Amino acid sequence: MADQTKDPEPQLDCDVLIVGAGPVGLTLALLLSEYRDYKIIVLERHPALFPLPRAVSLSHDNLRVYDGLGLHDAAFKSAITDIRDSVSNICEFIGASGQTLARIPYNWDSKSGTSSTFALHQPSLEEVLGTACAEKENICVIRATQVEHVRDLQTHVEIWTDAEKKKWTARFVVGCDGANSIVRESAGIDLVDCPGNKSRWLVVDVAPVSEEIARNWKDYSGPRQYLDPQRPRSAVFRVRERRRWEFLILPGESPEKAVDPGFIWPLLKDSGLGPENAVLDRAAMYVLKGAWAETFNKGRIFLAGDAAHVTPPFTGQGLNSGVRDAASLSWRLDLALRYPDRTSEQIFDDWTAEQLGRVRKLISTSVSIESMVTMTDSVQAAARDENFLELLRSPVPNPEHLGTPGLFDNSAEQESVAGKLFMDGVVEIKCKQGRLCDHFGSKRWLLLKQYGNVDGQETLGAKTNNLFSDVLRGKIIKFGEGDQYARDMTGNILKWLQEHRAVAVLVRPDNYVYGIARSVDEIDSLVLRAILHVGIVLDE
Repeated sequence: MADQTKDPEPQLDCDVLIVGAGPVGLTLALLLSEYRDYKIIVLERHPALFPLPRAVSLSHDNLRVYDGLGLHDAAFKSAITDIRDSVSNICEFIGASGQTLARIPYNWDSKSGTSSTFALHQPSLEEVLGTACAEKENICVIRATQVEHVRDLQTHVEIWTDAEKKKWTARFVVGCDGANSIVRESAGIDLVDCPGNKSRWLVVDVAPVSEEIARNWKDYSGPRQYLDPQRPRSAVFRVRERRRWEFLILPGESPEKAVDPGFIWPLLKDSGLGPENAVLDRAAMYVLKGAWAETFNKGRIFLAGDAAHVTPPFTGQGLNSGVRDAASLSWRLDLALRYPDRTSEQIFDDWTAEQLGRVRKLISTSVSIESMVTMTDSVQAAARDENFLELLRSPVPNPEHLGTPGLFDNSAEQESVAGKLFMDGVVEIKCKQGRLCDHFGSKRWLLLKQYGNVDGQETLGAKTNNLFSDVLRGKIIKFGEGDQYARDMTGNILKWLQEHRAVAVLVRPDNYVYGIARSVDEIDSLVLRAILHVGIVLDE
């Protein structure tokens, strides 16, 4: 992304300006702050944190991001709950006649060595992230500031706020400003609609007056999807004893009527809830929509989270996809900031291909589920129930697989591993035990290598080793016996290498596999391919 002018560089307000202080924007700010060399400004139009719940689940791969930022304890204190021991790991689908159509696992042992899904209280997560940002000298969060327009000047970006009375400047701007993104509109990036029913739903978040009472609720023990043509509805877990119900709004029912307690309590009565044993945390109506931006990057402007993609809730991947956007963008921005005259835009085109490739599949799947769930014709619903298991045979896209082509080894022999989420494991390094995310966070490329195949040969040549360390901030982890080696405490990493007939694996900062080496002789070329692939124009 070389500058096209030789004029003197302007004095800029910051390196990266992020529009939107939701979870995605704050996560990106914290990830960039880990490099310590950059100034980050976050502009948010709301004067304070939004206090009401929205997203209710967090995927294990995103928990690794927060663990790597040192936020594990703070997040679990208020925002995140491991629900495996408190609710069922099965989601039940209930048919029109009350029969159980299917019982589908939604929570299992993940590649991270944890539950695959955690309950989330989004306002508390935003508070944790906001507190962490306030403790960073290189992050400045400014609230009650409305962005009106952004303009890419090739060398930097101008951001106009508050009816264009104030101008900010940055090397890059990232729009994390939601589905109605001003950044996306200013950049002239179109939103591609995924055709669907555009159904209307009432979301009701409920807290019990006591834990004991909550356990008597009909839908307390696990998530359920009721495919009742009279009124389809969902029961969803939340943190601790809180629960969420979602009801389809029928034709003729107004938004004003739907959020009235007199309308809501009769809907909840069948599940055992009433004003005497529960409190309404929130009631809101929304219209389901699936859409994605035609590109997530345009020059020095980027989109992440809902600004880039809007996902109906049926796959639980809306917020999770946004956090993945941030994790995958942060290390690319680091490269572009460190090598401003030698970075190819292809590194960001690859980012769009990876992220858009997988969210497009998730959005399309969610829209398809919507059409199945929202049937209100009893005859059609009966036919659906009769063929329900057949309808479920369609493969569900895996959010742990990047879209292609991407910044990983795209060769046929690497197809089974490259571009897929790598596992996490407990590793002991210099007498300190922790998971890979605890040791290294989300800013280093890792080369993990088996012991027993060193044989006096260096893992990398001198030039490649220097480039790996300098350009990719790389770290080589050799597993073996003795103080000079790391120890795989569970054996899972070494088992993974053996299963894939690999002596080494190269892992990106966002925990995705770049590629593997099947012999010691291949390791140097694997790392060198990655260095060339990131698009840095190296000196001869």
